Amino acid sequence: MLLGRCRLVAITLAALLACAVYARPGAGQQPPFASAPPQNAFVGAAVCATCHQEIHATWSNGRHSKMLQPATTATVKGDFAQGWMTLRGNRYRVRAANGEFFITESYLTGTEQEHRIEYTLGSRRIQHYLTTIDKGRIVILPPTWDVQRQEWFPNLDIVRPDETQLTLVQQWNKNCVGCHVSQQEKNYRTETDDYATRWVDFGTSCERCHGPGRAHVDQYKDAARRAAATSPLIVRPTRLDSKTSSMICAQCHSLRNAAYPGYAAGRNYYDYFVPVLEYAKRVDTDPAYWADGRPRRFSNDAIGLWESACFRRGGATCTTCHFDPHDPNIDRNPQLAPSNSALCTRCHQEIGSRLTEHTRHDAASAGSSCVECHMPKTVMSIKATMRDHSMSVPAPENTVRFGIPNACTECHTDRKASWAVEVVAKWWPDGRRRQLIERAETFTAARASQPEALDRLIAIARDETMGPMIQANALGYLRNYREPSAEAALIAGARAPHPALRDAAISSLGERGLKSADSRAAVLAALGDPERGVRMGAFISVLNNISTTKPSDIDAARFKQSSEEFLTYASQYLDDPAVERDLGLIQLLRGDLPHAVDALQTALRLDAARPSAKFLLALARLSQNRVDDARVLLREVPRTDPYYAAAQERLKTIDSTPR
Repeated sequence: MLLGRCRLVAITLAALLACAVYARPGAGQQPPFASAPPQNAFVGAAVCATCHQEIHATWSNGRHSKMLQPATTATVKGDFAQGWMTLRGNRYRVRAANGEFFITESYLTGTEQEHRIEYTLGSRRIQHYLTTIDKGRIVILPPTWDVQRQEWFPNLDIVRPDETQLTLVQQWNKNCVGCHVSQQEKNYRTETDDYATRWVDFGTSCERCHGPGRAHVDQYKDAARRAAATSPLIVRPTRLDSKTSSMICAQCHSLRNAAYPGYAAGRNYYDYFVPVLEYAKRVDTDPAYWADGRPRRFSNDAIGLWESACFRRGGATCTTCHFDPHDPNIDRNPQLAPSNSALCTRCHQEIGSRLTEHTRHDAASAGSSCVECHMPKTVMSIKATMRDHSMSVPAPENTVRFGIPNACTECHTDRKASWAVEVVAKWWPDGRRRQLIERAETFTAARASQPEALDRLIAIARDETMGPMIQANALGYLRNYREPSAEAALIAGARAPHPALRDAAISSLGERGLKSADSRAAVLAALGDPERGVRMGAFISVLNNISTTKPSDIDAARFKQSSEEFLTYASQYLDDPAVERDLGLIQLLRGDLPHAVDALQTALRLDAARPSAKFLLALARLSQNRVDDARVLLREVPRTDPYYAAAQERLKTIDSTPR
């Protein structure tokens, strides 16, 4: 999501009204909340199976079909005969009866309650158990089954839960629904504060990767149309270019903000998503990235691939190695066995012809396996590890200084990283690992805003050999620097060919504050960027700096288009008070007071202490000439609110104005 990127500044009523003049919609205009493609464009996996039985059978037995499943005796893997257990100091009971499964807990409300398990989530490493509680909220109950170790454990050990007034719980149909089922609709209703979530298929099904199937089905069920067909009207990922093909997998296998609903296979990832890179990572004990910018957490394989030279220079994509995505299980794909280096040597033929000279290990040993050295299991999965898809080289120096695992001591577990440093330095004194070391040094220094990182960040941002993901990461860190050289590098990045660079540059300029004419011009120009994700970043940057941006500087048509896109984005997150607050601001800027009031009231209902919401709602009430209501709201703005001073000034103005 783009949550948190809309950082409000002190906004005066005059500024709001001025913006409303040039962005005001027509009378009675409704926010454009329609998603594309329409739901009736999808037919569901069962329809696909009528013609593609063999492929459907393969998919049905693979992990993609089993992300979320109905809880049955065939799908539940946990030991529900165990009875009572204690996890993290809380008591739970599991039981099964008549083909149904139950968990008793007192964690959610403090009162012991038994829940019938409706769905399972996961099947290979771990399995979560889901039930529906009040108002349609589908939650993950705390006891989770470790499939590999055959034991129960508390899921708070591995998840980042939603924080409610009562306790910590992960609500699946708030943020998690997108990649576990297909053609989902959250259906949160603000007026009743409940959910009517629905979806077409369990798991990642056919149309997630092949696009909507309605036109394809209609064509092929008609003999005349089938005979005259010049196109199958369906997406074949293996027939797309490597960039577009990898974007299909990246819709789930990348850490990203969802910028717009309605992505379909074959479309441009950057019209619907923006990658979240290392510079934006959370400060916690389980970071998403290593210090050198490579993915550390699982389900981010596409970012790793996009960082790799195999993708950037060799045109490799996901299906280059994963021949049949219908069966993603690694153990069922012999070409993915570590002992099989043919996948790599079909491109790297020269290295393959002198394998032991290159590896300095016996040909039959793990040291001569391409993936063991260049794709070690350094990505942290759920109580497991996975292979690094950036396909880089061992850099034991980064293990010594930054704690980043390296392939050498992952295999030679009896040796220290300092030993590997000496060996690798002797074998490859001028090796490519120097780039990884440079990245780790620079990004670590930049995270602490150290001055010496500035020139190195600018150099990385300009260095095309680093690749767009790493260049964008450097641009993301430049937001921490106020020097003119940082601004110049960001303005140059805003014109870069790759959208990831442009988005990082634009959002960084917005974070720094649009205090110069050149910065404002760069961000305002990006309101017309060809990629929607970049336009959204520019729009948010303008909002964050609305008090320093003259309405006359902004192209009214571009601003209006971007505001409508933001409204559609926000329609995905109407259950989030931060988004509702932002939505209220947008509607104020558009001059749509009724929708602004609705959004701000919803924000306060979801979070009574939501910063700035009462102040903005007071401005809306003033615009509606509801002065008494505005006065009450302004008096309720707490001292901790960033608009407390502005609220006090507004109160003085109101109280000094004759009635």
